[in-house]
Amino acid sequence: MERVKSILHRRLEVVKKRKELLLLEEAKLVRMAKQKKDVAIKLAKVKSEKLAIMSEEAKLLRAIKQNSFPY
Repeated sequence: MERVKSILHRRLEVVKKRKELLLLEEAKLVRMAKQKKDVAIKLAKVKSEKLAIMSEEAKLLRAIKQNSFPY
């Protein structure tokens, strides 16, 4: 059980890091869009990927909470 827990925690860390990078990318694209650059397609892709990663993060958090044992 500890092995599954550690795998879930490692995966959660990867997802959190990826989410952080996506947020930075989205902020950069929003700034570029305000400067009248043509980034609408990229911005839409980043936003959809961000939503998918947030969904995965929520699933992992639920799985970790369900698999935790009270001490």
